[in-house]
Amino acid sequence: MESECGLEGCNRDEYSADLCEMHYRRWLKTGDPGPPEPYRSVSKECMAPSCDLPAEARGYCHGHYLRLQRTGVADESPLKRPRRVCSVSGCGREHKAKGYCPAHYKRFLLHGDPLADQPVKKSDGSGGTHQGYHYVPVPRNLRPLVGGIAWVGEHRLVMAMHLARPLLPDEVVHHRNGNRSDNRIENLELWSTSHPKGQRVSDIVSFGIEMLTRYAPELASSVIDLSIGDSRWRRNRDDVTNSP
Repeated sequence: MESECGLEGCNRDEYSADLCEMHYRRWLKTGDPGPPEPYRSVSKECMAPSCDLPAEARGYCHGHYLRLQRTGVADESPLKRPRRVCSVSGCGREHKAKGYCPAHYKRFLLHGDPLADQPVKKSDGSGGTHQGYHYVPVPRNLRPLVGGIAWVGEHRLVMAMHLARPLLPDEVVHHRNGNRSDNRIENLELWSTSHPKGQRVSDIVSFGIEMLTRYAPELASSVIDLSIGDSRWRRNRDDVTNSP
């Protein structure tokens, strides 16, 4: 069983030299452990009338004791300020600045008015809408399909899942019916913004082979064979034509 502080009136556990830690440290600093009366046991409550925390030093809890150390005055007011809420009627969100919550304050900065008659959208973690596109959180197991990001347009995620691969930088997803929030795979088309910079036949042929290799590899091999055969025929024809 642990013994108590040897100083009469103090029932804290002994720390060293038959004294509790507080009186022992005071003894090291001043040479005198001092009277125990100003110090209450940790089993008693803070002397501040608004505080029900256990007392730690000089009859006060840790927070009120810190106030005493910093200011020299035992301020017994509540440790926490009363919760301040947004001044917009019916909002109830925590105050940020100018009497408004973060949402109404942002409106105030943008429009000069908190637009109190317009409801503030609450995020439930299911996503949000921006410029008509619906953005959703990406589960960790699907993030390799979208480059590892945590939020993405639902249309791109649906298409990547349908293709079972990440979309390429030059690929975009088009909504057939023009409704950007309709992300059924039946309403989505894969488009490519890649195109040849010139209009030479060789450029167009190269571009066509590139697209076939990417999206229809089973057709690309036959087209490449035909292209090689055609080029050989043209070279032989030119050799015959130019021969003396």
